[in-house]
Order: sequence, then structure tokens, then C-alpha cells
Amino acid sequence: MVYPPLHTIVLVDDNPDDCELIQEAWAESPVGDRLRMVNSGTELLDYLYRRGPFELSTSAPRPSVILLDLNMPGLSGAEVLQEIKRVPDLACIPVVILTTSKAPRDILQTAGLGVNGYMQKPNTFAGYLQIFSNLRDHWGEILDRPLSRGGEDWSGNLAWC
Repeated sequence: MVYPPLHTIVLVDDNPDDCELIQEAWAESPVGDRLRMVNSGTELLDYLYRRGPFELSTSAPRPSVILLDLNMPGLSGAEVLQEIKRVPDLACIPVVILTTSKAPRDILQTAGLGVNGYMQKPNTFAGYLQIFSNLRDHWGEILDRPLSRGGEDWSGNLAWC
């Protein structure tokens, strides 16, 4: 299967230090054409539904992938993931969890909600460079091998929209 190129990556993270590290790593080793950053689950939904400051399509290009933190104030990453996968027009956007949590319950919960990948946040610049390299080099594998649900393979909705 041929996967579409990564054009717009949307990062959802409320931690300014992580956002700064990610921007610096992106400047050195970009994964796609552009990185868009939003600071909350609510802001991501505004972006995806083109509400408020994202009303114009030029301010909110459709993401090739969403990098989603789990632990955010207001709507959690899991709640946002559930909303994305509930809406057919959004469900085909690949979502990769990028979070500090490596708790099995978080991994299993997001797998059950249809996440396409799960990565633990590094705490160094070099770590983010490695994540971007992995994402760029293994994009097809991330989509071909989504997380297992209940011990069975789960193919998810990978129809590109």
C-alpha cells in the first residue's frame, strides 16, 4: 500500500518546554512540510472543525497526522481521540499518542479507541530528533501495524480522506 506523504503535522501539547524542544528539533529535521501546534484538546477540535481562529482553511490545513498528548487540562487526549474516531470525516486522520505516560492502562485505552501509534515523550532534543526520524522512516509501518486490541489484530479505518 502506498501512503500519502506527510504534509501537515499537528502537535497537541500544553507543555511550553516540550513545544519549544519539538520546534527546535523540527527546524533541524522536519518530518513534513509544516508543523502546526495547538495547546489543548479543545483547540485541536476547533482546528479540525475550523472554528474560531481556524475558520479559514489556510489557517487549518488538514493534518496528515496528529501527535496527541494524553495529559492535558480540560479535554484529555483520550477524550479528544474518542471524538476524532467517532466522526467519519476525521476518523481516517492517523493519530499517534506522544505522551510522558507509559502506563499499560493508557496504552490499552488508546488502542481500544483506535490510535495508530503510541510513543513516549523524550526529555531531550536528541530524543525528539530520533522520534522525527522514526516517524519519517517508519510511517508505513505505524499505519500497517496499529496497536493490538484485545490480542487480535485491529486494522482500523485507514481509508484516506
